[in-house]
Amino acid sequence: MVILIMTTLVLNIDRDNDFGEKAGLEGPIVGYEACYAAALKLITIDPEDSDANALFGAIRHYEELLRQGQSAQIALVTGDMDVGQVSDERIGSQLDLLLSNSDYDDVILVTDGAEDDYIVPLIISRKRIRYVKHIIVRHNQNIESMYYYIVKALKDKKLINKFIIPLGLVFLTYGIVSLGFIIYGAFVSRSLAVDPSLGAVTFVTIVLGAYLVERGFELGRIFVGMLKSVREYAQETRIIFLSYVIAASLVFVGIASSYVITRSTMKNPVDGVLIFLSMFTWWIYGAFFAREGGSAIEMYINNNRTGIFKTLYGLMFSLSVAFIVYGMINYIRYILTFIPFSSAIISIFFLVLGLIIAMLSSMVHRYFTDRGEITELKPASNSASTSTVNNAPEHK
Repeated sequence: MVILIMTTLVLNIDRDNDFGEKAGLEGPIVGYEACYAAALKLITIDPEDSDANALFGAIRHYEELLRQGQSAQIALVTGDMDVGQVSDERIGSQLDLLLSNSDYDDVILVTDGAEDDYIVPLIISRKRIRYVKHIIVRHNQNIESMYYYIVKALKDKKLINKFIIPLGLVFLTYGIVSLGFIIYGAFVSRSLAVDPSLGAVTFVTIVLGAYLVERGFELGRIFVGMLKSVREYAQETRIIFLSYVIAASLVFVGIASSYVITRSTMKNPVDGVLIFLSMFTWWIYGAFFAREGGSAIEMYINNNRTGIFKTLYGLMFSLSVAFIVYGMINYIRYILTFIPFSSAIISIFFLVLGLIIAMLSSMVHRYFTDRGEITELKPASNSASTSTVNNAPEHK
């Protein structure tokens, strides 16, 4: 009489790859020791992460199966921070790798319950699921306050991308538009009196929106990084640093010059805004040209021919954008009857010229790319699979 021993896979899935992003671990991770070490590492880094608690729950359930005399194995599969198609493709490939190396009869899925609707179909298309076990973390009621959840939300990348940034943009847009109407009303009525309630709402929405946008995009960190980059540029080379100084100076000079021209030629506030934008377009391009020109000189000194080709292409394409923007703004002025038809013809000429330069620059770039004179740096591919199975000995 032949006795068949059925082996069950106790599976835990980290769909948003917290184990990879926080602990630097790659799935699939197989075996009691490897999974225990992974859970311990993640919960040490982030004690509040539910994925670590879910993996500990899977380890406990795995031990219960062994005590019952059942044959079992435990594994962790990780996804990607880009939750959706990218993460599910990674999970699917790791599942295929995991199931191809061992013959499991069924799967027990242990999760925190957050992503079951997306995870279960990936598994049942490959192996039968015996049942799903949820690990629900109990919270201390004393810390379940509004302040606690707000602070947690501002640190959660998924919530920031889905809710915080859009909400901040809505508040900031509303505040800026409301402020624009207040300024326009004060200009038309020639009175500085502002409705207190409207002013308060505008101020609050601008401050709140700016705060949420800053936290979402981490503008403070980006600004500090820019300051460090400027300091490094100043230490490494004077040419690039000088080009940045010239570019910044052109921006400030462009603001002043465009404002003076606008004040002397505008017919009304709307026309003034359009004139300012059309004039300021060329100053922005001048700043970009100064920065890229300094970079090209530095590349020439360092004999970086590929970088010079890319810089020249960027200058040509940005010039076409400047022509298109300038022509479009002035054509809008013609539509609003701020300028005569003769000026509109010039605007159309700038639009067509910008499109021609854009097409020519793209053709030149494609030509040199096909010839191999402009090459993109690509990371070296690894012939081995990016996901390796950590075959730790099974816990007995």
